[in-house]
Amino acid sequence: MQAVPKHNEDRAFQLLGLAWANVDKQSLQKMTQTLLAQQRKDGGWGQHPTLESDAYATGQALVALHQAGGLPVTHRAYQRGVSYLLADQAADGSWRVLSRSFPFQKQFESGFPYGYNQWISAAASSWATMALILTVEAPAPLTGSGLE
Repeated sequence: MQAVPKHNEDRAFQLLGLAWANVDKQSLQKMTQTLLAQQRKDGGWGQHPTLESDAYATGQALVALHQAGGLPVTHRAYQRGVSYLLADQAADGSWRVLSRSFPFQKQFESGFPYGYNQWISAAASSWATMALILTVEAPAPLTGSGLE
């Protein structure tokens, strides 16, 4: 709890890690509020204070806020994040996020769209999908199927 987060990913994983470690509720609430305070006017979060909102940071923040911070998916901030993600989603269902990594290895195509930006975009699409899936209510088991 002594580490000072500098970026969105730091805050999200600090919140998740401390929840996994069963830290007291008061500390988790404080960290939840700190992460919530980073939400932008557009409803998203940015990876860094100087960068625009993107699906990677937004999905990651929403997952951490819900799973570790206990934020209901019906909360206004969560719903604003969902609206951001849906508005930013590409027609093929993915999200494009610009890479900030230094190219130390040769680029190759994985089959995911966006060329040079495909690796961060694939991770962003995963975080965004996880955040959206949390808003879907599980269907009731089918009666008579033997699964109830």
